[in-house]
Amino acid sequence: MAVLGKIRRRDGVAGQFSYSVQVSCPEDGDPTPREVTFVGNTFGGPIVMITPGFPGGMFVRDPERFGALSPEWVRRFFDCKN
Repeated sequence: MAVLGKIRRRDGVAGQFSYSVQVSCPEDGDPTPREVTFVGNTFGGPIVMITPGFPGGMFVRDPERFGALSPEWVRRFFDCKN
């Protein structure tokens, strides 16, 4: 299970906003935290996940299954209880 740090919101322009979190996966043998950012828009549209391995971002498939983009959405994405 992933371990999440503090989830931070940043507001952008034209309705864009993001949530960033430090994520580590010690059970998978990698305790090094890495920042993951999810970018969305208040007007709808796709959610893009930005990671160190994919700095250009990638689309999250079916983001609605986790609800509306929020800190709780991030926890559901990683299936975390913390």
